[in-house]
Amino acid sequence: MNRKMKTLYIKTHMLAWVLLLSLCIPLMTGCSTYNHVKKKTKMIIRDYKAPDEDLKKRVGIALFKNKTPFVNKGLEENFVKDLVETIKTSCQDILVLEPYDPGYPDYLVNLPRKTSGLIDNFDLAKTGRYLGLNAVVTGALIDIRLHKKARGMLWFKTVHDVVQVQVMTEVYDTLTGAKLLDKSYIHEIQLEDVFYDSIDRTSEISTHTINDALKFIAEDMGEQICDAIVLQPWKGYITSTFAEKVVISSGEKVGIAPGDIFEVYNCNGVFTGVKKHQFFVPGLKTGEIKITKVYPDRSEGVRFSGQNIAPGCSIRPKD
Repeated sequence: MNRKMKTLYIKTHMLAWVLLLSLCIPLMTGCSTYNHVKKKTKMIIRDYKAPDEDLKKRVGIALFKNKTPFVNKGLEENFVKDLVETIKTSCQDILVLEPYDPGYPDYLVNLPRKTSGLIDNFDLAKTGRYLGLNAVVTGALIDIRLHKKARGMLWFKTVHDVVQVQVMTEVYDTLTGAKLLDKSYIHEIQLEDVFYDSIDRTSEISTHTINDALKFIAEDMGEQICDAIVLQPWKGYITSTFAEKVVISSGEKVGIAPGDIFEVYNCNGVFTGVKKHQFFVPGLKTGEIKITKVYPDRSEGVRFSGQNIAPGCSIRPKD
């Protein structure tokens, strides 16, 4: 039995057992255990669907903007920490470049933007490739508001004070510059169930309440970011060439080792879409490279076969 068939065999049996347990455990235990098993089941299913690769994907988390009136309260910082924790826990094969890492690039602090204010997806992808990223996560806290909402059935309805929090995210693929995910998340908390900053409960929404809502959103968002990224095949990028020598922007951290062979794909295709948004178009295979030296975040290699191997070309592991 070859390696791929063996891996598929193991994955299939693990998936079957986990699905069976997820159906049986709620009948024997409480909600807490069930939720834990539910998360484990999602991880197994995600791993089952993911491409069979040994290399880790690298994702950059940009600073989230706070567009709400609740500024200078550390809300966006707490949210990003919760989001990163969820991604790391749910997708252990993803390496996260987060805002609090040493050497965090300015590129992720001040994202490239068009004159309209929209993110320049093409420049974002180009720089992400140079940094060895497979995807870039951006987003913003959009709205935090207190409103009244009727809850209940028919004539039993009562009016409650509800805190509504809205956060949006966009996940960009560095191979194409297209979005892997573009979604807005909304979570509501009924005020009777939380703490308040003011005794009369009228002047200000509690920071504790907002953080609770943001944590809930971060967990949901992190899971969906994982789903969007792990299903994509790993790709790397050539950053420079000199004669037969090639340098790529991925290294030991993602699992590359001396002797590895990668297929190289054409990098010249560009498509211009609506509102002059540009996207990379993956091209045909042009050759192969072989890795000779590996460093933490980059590798060196030589042309193994083919022609037109140039900076910007994408690479994939050879089967």
